[in-house]
Amino acid sequence: MNHQILKNLRQQLSQQRHRALVILSGSSEWQALQLERLWTKDETVWWIGPENCAINPQALHYAFESINTQQLPHKLGQEVDGVILDASKGLSANTLGIAAGMIKAGGLFILCTPDLESWQNLPNTENARFLNSPFTIEQAYPYFIQHLIKQWQNLDNQVVWLSENQPIVDLPFDLPSDDSSNPPTLVPAVSQNLPTSDQQQAIQAIHTVAFGHRKRPLVLSADRGRGKSSVLGLAAVQCLLEGKTDIVLTASRLDQAQMAFEHASRAIMKAAETQEISIESNQPGLLSFHFQNQLKTFKFIAPDQLVIEPTLADVLMVDEAAHLPTPLLTQLLHRHHRMVFATTLHGYEGSGRGFELRFKKTLNKRTPDWKNLPLKQPIRWADNDPLETAINQALLLTPKQIQLAPEEMLASLPANDLQLQEESIHTLVENPEQLHAVFELLVQAHYQTSPNDLQQLLSAPNLRVLSAKQDQLLVGVVLCVEEGKIMPTSTRVHGHLVPQLLLKNYASDDFTMLTTWRVMRIAVHPNYQQKGIGKKLLKILQSTAKKARIDYLSSSFGASNELLPFWFDRGYTPLHIGVKRDKSSGSHNVVVTLPLTAMAQQALACIQRAFQAQFPHTLIESLHYEPANRVLAILKTFRFKSQKPHLEAAASQYAWAQRQYESISGQLWEWSIRNPQTLGQASKKQQAVWCDKVLKKQSWEEVAHHNHLPGRKGVETVLQEMLIEILPKPRKIATQRIIKPTFGR
Repeated sequence: MNHQILKNLRQQLSQQRHRALVILSGSSEWQALQLERLWTKDETVWWIGPENCAINPQALHYAFESINTQQLPHKLGQEVDGVILDASKGLSANTLGIAAGMIKAGGLFILCTPDLESWQNLPNTENARFLNSPFTIEQAYPYFIQHLIKQWQNLDNQVVWLSENQPIVDLPFDLPSDDSSNPPTLVPAVSQNLPTSDQQQAIQAIHTVAFGHRKRPLVLSADRGRGKSSVLGLAAVQCLLEGKTDIVLTASRLDQAQMAFEHASRAIMKAAETQEISIESNQPGLLSFHFQNQLKTFKFIAPDQLVIEPTLADVLMVDEAAHLPTPLLTQLLHRHHRMVFATTLHGYEGSGRGFELRFKKTLNKRTPDWKNLPLKQPIRWADNDPLETAINQALLLTPKQIQLAPEEMLASLPANDLQLQEESIHTLVENPEQLHAVFELLVQAHYQTSPNDLQQLLSAPNLRVLSAKQDQLLVGVVLCVEEGKIMPTSTRVHGHLVPQLLLKNYASDDFTMLTTWRVMRIAVHPNYQQKGIGKKLLKILQSTAKKARIDYLSSSFGASNELLPFWFDRGYTPLHIGVKRDKSSGSHNVVVTLPLTAMAQQALACIQRAFQAQFPHTLIESLHYEPANRVLAILKTFRFKSQKPHLEAAASQYAWAQRQYESISGQLWEWSIRNPQTLGQASKKQQAVWCDKVLKKQSWEEVAHHNHLPGRKGVETVLQEMLIEILPKPRKIATQRIIKPTFGR
């Protein structure tokens, strides 16, 4: 029987420290027979699927824990002996990736499906998250499941297929003899003998960062399951025991750092057996202890908090650095002298290629002596693991080397005509190489690409893909989603991010009747950037949208020094800025739009006036830490019907100490709102001080502290000196006695 074959398969996998994907296609009754007695009562098995489980665990003679897909991300860091995933009602790409990474060596990932012919055409309930109203599950494309089936069928020596309606064929593994009296012999996991030689090398490299020369950061890069997080925890404890007192770990979420703190906890407990160590706190996110009359701490601080309040820690570690955007990583690099970055090249939640191709350029520029150390040895399973291969192949997690145009063609690229066209999702499915190339570019463009993004690309009927090719070689891609055309009377509207956001904050109900294409990603291969390809892609998108009678284009993204000028220079105007920082990016999200029809132009102009009136107050109340250059970039998009000459005169009077700040602050504030171009002539430090005091209305003490100035006198010196430098010299000196300010140097 098949269930005996699966038992023998477990034994063979255990001996080789491998794991495997098993697909059971058939009825739930038949599937239950195959799963009977497959695990023991002492082993941990998860059931992932609908709440009404079709299989009775008592009939299997072992228990399993029922887990829903919403709970799964919170289980990161745990290990299980097996996973049974019921895909009959729906399947999520993220669930596949996360669950696969939790299975121990010798374990099985059982995927229960209907017969393959039915499964690839059944509605997938997990596609609901990608569909804007009024699309229904039945209208989603079935291409994601079809893609999985095709990819796994191409791995005929890595995946076990068992079907109720087909006879057993030769399995791709060399199974031991059929002896049911011998239970599986489990080989001890490598994780019990940590650290491995690979990890020891990494721990020594972190030690060098902590105790060696400053400004020489370390990058640990690896696939999932190579023990990066455990290395951070083990190295942190070692550095603390050898003299450091404060080490900080940051990541986009605390649960991503869970394994680091678990291994740090084990290490300090073991060290306490032979040394005088008094543990004060030992919990997720905080390990503190007394050693040699000093308090030592290893703690978690969220990245957005580090932007607001830089830490004075001896070492800053960044786990899953690829999940954070380059601007945020750059800020951390600028403020901390001893840093370790750990990043997954490809894994359960996304790819590190953006980090690989973008942030390393920043490291080369700012800290050219940085070191890179790859971790290759798996610690939870052996090399060439069949399950890892199957998941990476199906979810396109393995980085693909995109074929590029020759160097001589590259030099003349701007002069050549790019082939700009809309890509059919159906065509991409039929051409896996092209699909992989498109997805790889999208991964490079965003710091938080996940397997679900691939599922959305293959499932959502309201997505548009535009590509730029040079002699049939892909160099750029734009991904956008159609939103809007919502009746004002509609209830329970799902999706439509930009229309609903603007409606909630500024617009009238009929605004949602307009249609928009929201740009979700715009990506150009790094070797072709700074050649105007992104601009050309947006231009062809604009032309295509006009032909499709779309009312306006839009986008929502984390504000950064690179992105704001790019969009504003293309004619897009900001209409909203979020008051809460994105926890992963550390930035405030900005919505930008470009009208394409007269109706949209009129509606968006009304929203722009409302945003223009509100933004200065939002800046005071909620955007305390938004940098001056981004504030000025937004202010430069504002339009005023008339100028007020008396405002410049008032600024000049303050510059020459004719007026007290408190008697003129309102006029200085209004002059600032109307003259961001003039403020742009000032130095970065002057802009920062002016923005903090005049635009954000911070106290003299706050401004002096943030900008390292000696109190109010130092702040006013910067403000007045700036005005004298950027304002035109007054033609006529006022009749009252002028006391020329003396600037402290």
